[in-house]
Amino acid sequence: MTSTSRWRYLRLAQLVWKLPTYARVVWGLFRDPRTPIHLKAILAAGLVYLVTPIDIIPDALPIIGQADDLTVLLLVLDLFVANAPAEARDEHTERAKKGTALLDEDLAHLRSILGDRYDRIRDALPEVLERYGSLRDPEWMRSMIRAWRGRRAGLDAPPRPAGRRRPQHTSLN
Repeated sequence: MTSTSRWRYLRLAQLVWKLPTYARVVWGLFRDPRTPIHLKAILAAGLVYLVTPIDIIPDALPIIGQADDLTVLLLVLDLFVANAPAEARDEHTERAKKGTALLDEDLAHLRSILGDRYDRIRDALPEVLERYGSLRDPEWMRSMIRAWRGRRAGLDAPPRPAGRRRPQHTSLN
């Protein structure tokens, strides 16, 4: 490994280490009443774009397909943070650095309300994301839409796509 690639990995590791701080700043600014509503709408629209299966560049194209999602996310976050009121941005940055961000308080409050359910939801989250992650696969979505249209038209529905099979129930008799 060359020294330049080591530095590149080190910079990437530093960025990953700071991601929770950045998330706390964005969350704090989003909740802050001083942040204009149009900025909040832009952030929400960017996040909706990320979770919808419709993309500018289809995710089926290797590397480029995911790069557009990352580009949109970075542009929206930069626009959101850069145009937030300076005093709010500074305040939330300080809170996030100290670890006293509102996100931590919100999660603690949610944990106190939900009790054990909070831990079960948190522990089940990877499985839920894996189960419904195929919603971002354009080919899977196309086959599901074809199946839905076929059922509505009364035609024989094409087979369900692989990876999303319903469990088979067997009788114990």
